[in-house]
Amino acid sequence: MGYLRTPSYYERFRCTASACSDTCCIGWEIDIDDDTLQRYLQVGGRFGERLQRSIAVPSEGLDQSAHFILDEHERCPFLNEQNLCDVYLTLGEKQLCQICRDHPRYYDWFSDGMEAGIGLCCEAAAELILQPAAQPEFAVRDIDWQDETSFSPDLLLEKAMERHLFSMREHLLHISCDPADHFDAKIDHLYRSAQVMQQEFEALLTLPPRQPDTSEDWSARFWQPEQLYRLVDFFLSLEINDNSWRSMLVRLRADIPQIIAHRAAFLAYHAENSKEYDRLLCYFLFRHFMKARTDGALLSRVCLALTSTCMIQLAGIGTWLQAGTLSHSRQIALCVLYSKEIEYSEENTEKTAAYRP
Repeated sequence: MGYLRTPSYYERFRCTASACSDTCCIGWEIDIDDDTLQRYLQVGGRFGERLQRSIAVPSEGLDQSAHFILDEHERCPFLNEQNLCDVYLTLGEKQLCQICRDHPRYYDWFSDGMEAGIGLCCEAAAELILQPAAQPEFAVRDIDWQDETSFSPDLLLEKAMERHLFSMREHLLHISCDPADHFDAKIDHLYRSAQVMQQEFEALLTLPPRQPDTSEDWSARFWQPEQLYRLVDFFLSLEINDNSWRSMLVRLRADIPQIIAHRAAFLAYHAENSKEYDRLLCYFLFRHFMKARTDGALLSRVCLALTSTCMIQLAGIGTWLQAGTLSHSRQIALCVLYSKEIEYSEENTEKTAAYRP
């Protein structure tokens, strides 16, 4: 028996289908898993012909997945005029390929259980992620789990390491939701805590200790003009999927002096919704922190959460300066755009985790 841990909002997620303003069926190459491909190749009739005509199958021997051939507008060939899926309507939900069934869900497997969540790249998911909560809440339930080597020394050591990291993450999540801390104080608290955790973890692994960062607070460094120019240039240097992301970064770079001058006014304007940034910190920490078990880079995963949340705030301030307001729908759109550009590129994610102001 194992466990499945999810954020409390996980089970409430529902795809909004044609009501979605940023459908995941446009602009993404949609891979088809092998099991689904074999089923699709057996579908008969006119729909089967259409299905097979719309799939690019890699040549034998190539390490590639089959995928749907997007049209000239980068739409999935089965996304109809009502923005509904013809595969779903014709064959049923169970016949969707795995990525279409799962998206935007993500999964992480551990020695004796797993975690699942929903990604910020989806506007319906982002709506749930940003909902206020006093403390991070998670649901845990038992699941079938094959564990025939539960008494091997290596597995016991792995379980102990995971529990230690889970405990660290729980502490960081509670810092993220501490109502007593101002946002910048919270960011600095997280960074200092992560430094201590990094040293503690390296001591457990008998690695050479690294020197702690004793310079000024993380937030004080981040919100300096030269650092913001460097930050925006860094994001411009990464692989970019959507030109609207590039355009926004260019606008932000031009507005950096105003953004710094008016940040306090924005935080006062946005005070009623300020906990959205706490929820973003929780999201990024829950999703990414435990990946440190593979490389020991705890501090990098925390810095990914700090940089990502502050970048979304930076974009929010820029939007507010341009439009005179930051609507909830626009905040959702900024979160989705950031996640699509950074979280859904492994290379961009790792480079952002390594970034330091």
